[in-house]
Amino acid sequence: MKVVLLLQDTRTLYGAEQATLRLACGLAAAGVAVRVLLLRETRLGEGRSPLAEAFRQRVPVEEIPVAGRFSREAVRRIREVMQREGAAVLHSTGYKADCHAAWAGRNGAFSVVGTVHGWLFRWRFKERVFQALNLRALRRFSRVIVLSGFYERYLRRHGFTPLQVARIPTGVRAEGIATEAEACRLWKAAGPVFTFGMLGRLSSEKNHRLLLRAAARLARERETCPQSWRILVAGEGTLRRRLERQARRLGIADRVEWGGWMDSRDFFRRVHVLVQCSKVENQPMGVLEAMAWTRPVIATRAGGLPELVTDGDNGWLVPRRGARALARAMRDCLAAPERVYAAGCRGRERLTREFPPDRMIEDHIGLYEAECHSWRAGERF
Repeated sequence: MKVVLLLQDTRTLYGAEQATLRLACGLAAAGVAVRVLLLRETRLGEGRSPLAEAFRQRVPVEEIPVAGRFSREAVRRIREVMQREGAAVLHSTGYKADCHAAWAGRNGAFSVVGTVHGWLFRWRFKERVFQALNLRALRRFSRVIVLSGFYERYLRRHGFTPLQVARIPTGVRAEGIATEAEACRLWKAAGPVFTFGMLGRLSSEKNHRLLLRAAARLARERETCPQSWRILVAGEGTLRRRLERQARRLGIADRVEWGGWMDSRDFFRRVHVLVQCSKVENQPMGVLEAMAWTRPVIATRAGGLPELVTDGDNGWLVPRRGARALARAMRDCLAAPERVYAAGCRGRERLTREFPPDRMIEDHIGLYEAECHSWRAGERF
């Protein structure tokens, strides 16, 4: 069986890109012939692409230049590759890839499936239009894969049938990220200053402002919170200067370190607790990695986060706008570090039990095989 993965070359390696990379590696290891097509926007120039480099180390990669939002030439190239490779399944990820895949698959020469890694649900007109176009493209697909129950319910509300939607959570092998002994050793080596970390791009949906407001509350509680602490923010984005100004206005600039883009291992070796206070999420890779590193998570009740974090077990859940509740959870962590470590250990156990990578790969292969059979039989959902 041959499968072609199609995605946009974002030149980044955040959650969706890492999940797709893990999928490609797992499929190749299971004997599936995988090829990756990257839509490369010519407006970005010829600079280095960490995403393309990461894929090339593992599977064959072919780039398709795209000038603008949509390219008929790219559609022609996609069809050409599918025919040349004799591939029966095109699997796309991301808005731009989905739109091109939907058009390329209109000739019925192959089956088209896609994975939804999520939308931002912001009220900007342009983003709403893109989301609507993405949903319209996905309706042409024979199957749509979701990672969480949150997005499964969302698609069902928007007219997708049970046969169209398949829920396959991302699988992560904890030992592949960190051995249990290494995770324990790096927890102890994280240093005497208790560190809350936030990992991800600096954009509005990640809601770094909530963490800064909670940190300002915590900083005012010197008598009830005597232990020293700090915040490590890893990631880059357009909001960095605004967030730095907010930290200065709140009087906590000396407690916040802006780490820029960081390798996850470098990040988690310095962090005791991951904070994921997003406005919306699907199944963030940062939370899965935190579980592998035995780091508990303080998360907002947003999107698929409550499906990963159980309040009082492997972390704490707070309201999406709850700066007071977030500060209280952070204070509780400072008061009982031994409870924090125990919660992190439970998170690693849950990751191993509920999100095995073998199951993810088996489910994808089963879906591909069913699609191949339906396509050959001329069936469509």
